[in-house]
Amino acid sequence: MGEHDPNAVLAFDVGGTRIKAGVVAGTAIEAFDVAPSQDGVLETITALGRTLLGERNDATMVAIGAPGLADGNVITALPGKLDALVGRDLGEFCTSTFGLPGFVVNDALAYGVGEAVAGAGKTGSRVVVITIGTGVGVACLVDGAPVTSGPVGGGILGGQIPIAEISERRDSNGQWGTIESLCCADRIVDGCHTTFGSVAEVFQAYGDGDVDALYGVDRYRRALIRALVALAHAQAPDIIVVGGGPLGEDSPVLDGVEERVNAQLFPGYTVSIRPSALGDGAALIGLAHLARSR
Repeated sequence: MGEHDPNAVLAFDVGGTRIKAGVVAGTAIEAFDVAPSQDGVLETITALGRTLLGERNDATMVAIGAPGLADGNVITALPGKLDALVGRDLGEFCTSTFGLPGFVVNDALAYGVGEAVAGAGKTGSRVVVITIGTGVGVACLVDGAPVTSGPVGGGILGGQIPIAEISERRDSNGQWGTIESLCCADRIVDGCHTTFGSVAEVFQAYGDGDVDALYGVDRYRRALIRALVALAHAQAPDIIVVGGGPLGEDSPVLDGVEERVNAQLFPGYTVSIRPSALGDGAALIGLAHLARSR
């Protein structure tokens, strides 16, 4: 166990497929664990938290990041995902389960705050962070804080911006042609004619020069460029950070993207496009920062 930190936070990043949990002291994740999130999400949070608190018991607050709209400590809208969270007072759940005060915030906002204060966006003033996974999350931060407040504050619905008339699949809101419908991680696989089992398989084939993987990644890249151009014009950031499971620093998707985005921006305006620096830890660090600030 490390030195006692009176501001240590037990943080949970609840995604569509995984729950990542850690005790965060400062900007360091001192204890970490992960589990699937599909079934028994509250029971999984409970088990993860008790295990982590057994490793490091100096946490003084709890923070949960979850997809959807968070009004106070209640998730009010989460289409088609993790129904057990909707309508539940998660602050009260944290208190009754762990004996600590807690709060809930949108997971993309938490990820964005983490990258803005301690990651790839920390040298910028106005930063947009786009998180790509089962959906697409967006956050807009100014000096590390969400640009606006409230359930839809911080630009978290940026993934619902339409950038095409149609798409092969709908987004989580049932709409066609949006950033989320065209840029969620599954589209990397769907864009290939060959049946690949995962994004990792596509990237492996891409590295080997497979023609179909090259085509699929380029197709996805073109959609992502449209998304980044739209977000840049809408939010005017200095830096756009691109992260999420398939978009690590060694991902081929971002090759040449900054130059192609800037070529489409209004004359005199350019933006820096950077991969996430914190990876799976971004949301946990952002949650801790938000918890302390509240």
